[in-house]
Amino acid sequence: MGKKLRSEGLSKEEMTAFYEKHSAAVYRVCMSYVKDPHDAADLMQETFLKWVDSGKRFENEAHEIGWLVIKAGSLCKSFLKKRKRHQSEDISEAYDIGAEDNSQRNREVLEAVMALPDKYKTVVYLFYYEDMTTEQIAKLTGAKSSAVRSQLTRARKILRRTLGDDDNG
Repeated sequence: MGKKLRSEGLSKEEMTAFYEKHSAAVYRVCMSYVKDPHDAADLMQETFLKWVDSGKRFENEAHEIGWLVIKAGSLCKSFLKKRKRHQSEDISEAYDIGAEDNSQRNREVLEAVMALPDKYKTVVYLFYYEDMTTEQIAKLTGAKSSAVRSQLTRARKILRRTLGDDDNG
């Protein structure tokens, strides 16, 4: 017989609702790493399979998305390490999925965020796009709150330079 999943307490409807609620965000994170729609879709599905297999229950929505983003990032890094390749395909479609504001400027900002080094990308994404506090991010990543705040400060500096908004302020 097949492997039993630890989340058998969840109904099919509950699992479907959880997937539909978070799939766009997880896909965007995966696209930011692998830059290939097919690989990103596979890694997004793998992220949700890891969640189902883990039997993970969350305190609140912030923990849900935080866990998924961190797990997706980890899976993507492993994928890239195994494949030892970075494809540079157009990733613009990833930013359209589930995005509330698709203005050109917001797309540019999101692309700049997703181009940040990995250590900054996750904290910036969780802080600005998922509205998590530095304390919540620290708890999820195992870092100190002060380290998360430092990463945000450095990331903002990089983004100001990248986006041409460096007005010394």
